[in-house]
Amino acid sequence: MKTTKFSLKATLSIMVMLFTMLACQKEDPNEGLAAPRLFKPGAISIKTDQTSAKLTWAAPILSTNLKLSYLTEFSQDTTFATTEFSVKTDTMGVIVTDEKLVVRKKYYARVKALATADQPESQWQRSNGFTVTGEQLFLPVRELEIMETQFTVRWKPTVGLDKITLTPATGAPIVVTLSAADALAGVKTITGLTPDVKYSTEIFLGAKSKGLLEISTLAVTVYSVILNSGADLVAAINSAANNAIIGLNPGTYSAGSAVFTLLQKSVTLKSTSGNPLNTKVNFREFTLRGTGAGISLDGIELDGTPSGSLYFINLTGVAADAEKADFANIKINNCIIRGATTSFMRADRGAVADYKMDQIVVKNSTIYDIASTLGYHFFHLNDLQFNSLTVTKSTFYNIGRAFIACSTVIPGTPPAITIDYCTFNNFGAGNHYILLDANANPVKFSMTNSIIGNVPRPAGTVNGVVMRANGAGTTMVFSYNNTFNFTNGTGTALTLPTTNTSQAGNLAVVLDWTATTSVFTLPANSPLRTASSASAPIGDPRWTY
Repeated sequence: MKTTKFSLKATLSIMVMLFTMLACQKEDPNEGLAAPRLFKPGAISIKTDQTSAKLTWAAPILSTNLKLSYLTEFSQDTTFATTEFSVKTDTMGVIVTDEKLVVRKKYYARVKALATADQPESQWQRSNGFTVTGEQLFLPVRELEIMETQFTVRWKPTVGLDKITLTPATGAPIVVTLSAADALAGVKTITGLTPDVKYSTEIFLGAKSKGLLEISTLAVTVYSVILNSGADLVAAINSAANNAIIGLNPGTYSAGSAVFTLLQKSVTLKSTSGNPLNTKVNFREFTLRGTGAGISLDGIELDGTPSGSLYFINLTGVAADAEKADFANIKINNCIIRGATTSFMRADRGAVADYKMDQIVVKNSTIYDIASTLGYHFFHLNDLQFNSLTVTKSTFYNIGRAFIACSTVIPGTPPAITIDYCTFNNFGAGNHYILLDANANPVKFSMTNSIIGNVPRPAGTVNGVVMRANGAGTTMVFSYNNTFNFTNGTGTALTLPTTNTSQAGNLAVVLDWTATTSVFTLPANSPLRTASSASAPIGDPRWTY
């Protein structure tokens, strides 16, 4: 019995010791892992810029005191069925450039540790997809330089650029060879293109892509009639059907003392060349009479000086000012307009909201020497019910006492007024609010990416606040603009309204413009060349290159 008791006690003691030893034993985290898994590099991190990608990875778990080499393979296929190229390195990272990477193509990478004398090669570690964007030597395309069968591209002059390819959605690419002189000139007009086609336009230095743009040629214009220089344009407009498109071949067309009357119809006047420098119309006035009256002007120089113009565009009823009228739109593109002494556009002859219009659009145009008598605003829109006024990529100088008046309270949806990428110089007088006077009429106003200099005109004075708009629901934005010599005329700097107005990114960089300046090219190193909401140049783009 004693022997048995002793044996049981001994057995119990041994079992307790065994359990204690097992409980204290640490679990091996590598147990069950094959050597290639322990030898596998850690996760891959990738940083890219325009022309290169930097890949780095963590060291394998069992790499302490080991000198390892790695192989990195690159593929455009997630399965790596085909490999574009590979790089061997003794460091935990590799940099690859557009010498090997095709820009704007998606790549995948995988890396493994190579075998050593005592260790087989590891398994692959795979990356997420990545792309290098490529350099962008192309400058933005000017809308006015895009035509039906040609367009002009510009780039940062660079030695070695040797070709441009234009690839349509269907069909063979077009290859344009660049000479050494072309590469340094930084501009090329490409002709012989197909209308209404989008071309993927790429510029190359050898095999390297150095810029990409998507450019669509214009659709073919179907003209109702095409006139030659000296033709009777007044008669052509009078006899035109509604929505007719009158083409003007290069030359000069004059109205004399007559006005161009749009009687309850909308007509387009368009130069066949697309160049306002070779197609000119001398006007006294474009009078829009009654419901349906509208005008579109494209690629023309319009001069009111020879005919003693008072108004460029004047809205009236069919037989009397007080008639109600629902006008068609006004659209102006790629024009040079000058010489109307009273106002660019007058639309206040009817009673409140008797005159209606959907859109007023001015873009890619240069307009000057307007409203010199200082009796009206440039856009004198009091009493007009309109939905939108859009002014973009245009230049205005010597344009009278103030820019926009729409101060009569008009029921309905507030109009949207947008001014973007424009250049203004030398205007303001009569103690007016120089940019906008909406008073209690609700508006949605936005002025961005523009330059305004030399306010007011010499010897003029303006209100100390640049805008007045306090109707219920009004919002105003004034952002990413540059103003200089911007005072009330007695030395006090102009201010923005304290309510309803948001602003950001505005500057006060002084330029060398005066009241007589007519060329507004930005200095080469000006901070205004990167001051826009998109970190691009502000003001009318024609003055940046």
